[in-house]
Amino acid sequence: MSTGFLEVESKVQALFLNKMEKIDSFADLYDTYFDRVNRYLRYRVPSVWDADDLTASVFIKALENYHLFRGEAPVAVWLFRIAHNAFVDYVRRLNWSARADCRAMAGGEGGPLPEEELLRSEELDRLRRMLDMLAPEQRDVVALRYAGELRFGQIARVLNKTESAVRMIHHRALKALRAGMKDEG
Repeated sequence: MSTGFLEVESKVQALFLNKMEKIDSFADLYDTYFDRVNRYLRYRVPSVWDADDLTASVFIKALENYHLFRGEAPVAVWLFRIAHNAFVDYVRRLNWSARADCRAMAGGEGGPLPEEELLRSEELDRLRRMLDMLAPEQRDVVALRYAGELRFGQIARVLNKTESAVRMIHHRALKALRAGMKDEG
């Protein structure tokens, strides 16, 4: 009877793997994209633990929904679309305001000096204030570009926009951040 389960599991894995590009196993998919997906979610969610839980749910959904992956987009786009949707669902569940989605960055490990920690904290607070001034779609693009390390074409597919629209949103976001940095001096 356990043989039937193993057969189903191996069929599921074979179907999933046939649709993956240059990914030999689900473990490889996980190893390749875990850090990027987790960093993206930690950038967007105030609680590191919630971000870690969301990251786990992204990979569970990826495994459960292998049959929906048609190979029309790169695996990274498919996975970050799942991550973005998980974040949106999380925000809806918590009933956050539109400005609360950039409140946390991942905390560092190790033992920095108190002065270094204070400077880092001040820099992060300044960055959070600057990001909070951006429009929500600009924050999405900045998060996917820098925390998720996606290319513009991939971001466009994740957000269902054209690549030129994503480039324009990115340009305007950087312009707004530069202007804000000059104003704060």
